[in-house]
Amino acid sequence: MKWYILLAHPNPGSFNHAVCDAFVQGLQKAGSEVKINDLYASGFNPLMRGSDFNQFIHGARLPDDVLSEQAIVDWADGLALIYPVWWNEAPAILKGWIDRVLTKGWAYDISPEGEFLALLKLQQVVIFNTADNPEELLEEQGLNQAAQLTKSLGTFGFCGVQSVTHHILGNVSSDETGRLNFLEKARQTGCTR
Repeated sequence: MKWYILLAHPNPGSFNHAVCDAFVQGLQKAGSEVKINDLYASGFNPLMRGSDFNQFIHGARLPDDVLSEQAIVDWADGLALIYPVWWNEAPAILKGWIDRVLTKGWAYDISPEGEFLALLKLQQVVIFNTADNPEELLEEQGLNQAAQLTKSLGTFGFCGVQSVTHHILGNVSSDETGRLNFLEKARQTGCTR
């Protein structure tokens, strides 16, 4: 398989980077091809403006950086998102990637008759999240379910991806055993793709 990984953490020494490395190790062991976009390191512009709105004008051209990202997603069979949960959401840079790249006419469309069309050809999406809150608290308050619902159904399911897998590690700053287990989970997840 071919995988495109979006990594959204500003610190190159972060645990999220270690999760990315572990997932890549598993993917490579399974013989997958991998491309990674460390969104902070690459300087991805998350701001939707100007020609980003060309997606709503038939025949108008999208910005080159958006077209480049779409070409990589078209190349990939799977997409992985690796990011920390900040205020119960992805970092703004990743939200901006979703806003700018999953465009009307490419990820989804609406027919002249008003029929919704899911166009994204990815076979699967895997999401790895880290949070400082205890996982039990995230579950009790429904925050994990909300995150899974918005990303699994509201974003990728909406665009046609049938398989979305979501993994989350709570207490990331204080649970060394949990971190080690999560790295192994990321490796094994990669091995089975």
